[in-house]
Amino acid sequence: MDENRLQHYFDELGSRPLLTEDDERMLSDRIKQGDQRAVNRLAEANIRLVAHIAREYLGSGLSLDDLISEGNIGLMKAAAKYDASRGLRFAGFAVVFIRREIERALLRESAEKMAESCSDSQRRSLDAPLGSKAGVNLLSVLVDGNSPDADGRAYSAAVEERVERALRSLDERETRVVTAYYGIGQDHLTMAEIAHDMGLKRERVRQIRDRAVRRMRKVFRGLNL
Repeated sequence: MDENRLQHYFDELGSRPLLTEDDERMLSDRIKQGDQRAVNRLAEANIRLVAHIAREYLGSGLSLDDLISEGNIGLMKAAAKYDASRGLRFAGFAVVFIRREIERALLRESAEKMAESCSDSQRRSLDAPLGSKAGVNLLSVLVDGNSPDADGRAYSAAVEERVERALRSLDERETRVVTAYYGIGQDHLTMAEIAHDMGLKRERVRQIRDRAVRRMRKVFRGLNL
């Protein structure tokens, strides 16, 4: 979205009338009765909120168009769940949903870019020994020792795809810990080094790693070669 289009878009949003508290209460009552038009009306009246939140994420990896599209998904989810009787105006209720969808999209984009940029050296790091622990690497952790592809060094495109999909199942913090600890696309770091970089305790880093590995193992083993 170029600067002129962007300004025109915000000017158009600014010309739309805001809903009053009574309006929101009336729409909320209709939403509880299953009125989809009320959901749409509530969401459409608050699109400017999405635009303003989306601007805060510019430069994070997605265009403003994409950020707004993702934010609108969150806006619609919020509108469908809104209950004015709880005493909260819709904007305050919807902001959490909008940010959640935008941040999920940014995380997916980050994971996809990491997978796409996986070079030959990065691929080798998946089956390279972890520090001084010969035979211990990410593949050896994920692969069932009794499976036909148990030899992590027998690297293939199919195994690569399974590892990348398993990595994409992680959240941002889990991804950071796993890639650092197993040296994926970077030098291997110890638990203590990761803890220092992330401002966490070493035990917390271990918990994040273990949880991430369990999730990856479940995804990895659920895929067929």
